[in-house]
Amino acid sequence: MVKEHREERRGFLKMMGLAGVAAGITGVPLATYFISPALNKGTSKWIDLGPVEALKPGQVQMLTYEFLVKDGWLVLPQRGFVWAMRGTDGGMQVLSSTCTHLACNVIWREQERMFECPCHSGRYNARGEPVAGPPTRPLKALEHRVEEGKLMVFMTV
Repeated sequence: MVKEHREERRGFLKMMGLAGVAAGITGVPLATYFISPALNKGTSKWIDLGPVEALKPGQVQMLTYEFLVKDGWLVLPQRGFVWAMRGTDGGMQVLSSTCTHLACNVIWREQERMFECPCHSGRYNARGEPVAGPPTRPLKALEHRVEEGKLMVFMTV
């Protein structure tokens, strides 16, 4: 009777061991499939913001963009805007519209020649450097290039 008990116990332990191995073999790929979209760092791409000739030299202009981005299993539109300045010397500066304090969108105040964050009254000069309020870091300068007369900006989403 003791021997029977041992054999039953040994059989049960073998079966549980095999079940654990089978669960591990199938569980790891399944877990990876479901968790990996949440771990993606995002995508980066060059966005066409239109012809450079549309930008007036010496003025700050808001340029909007929209493109599709895959978020997990969904494909959603990503919309936003950036601030572009075309210098009188032909140089170009493109700044993010996101305040470095709490990520609100900044607006351009033409009369003061300053960017202002409406959330906490942070202020930036025309180069995007903080001059008043809570922000301590400048607006992010975005990588850009002119390609076939069009302003292309590198965006990470």
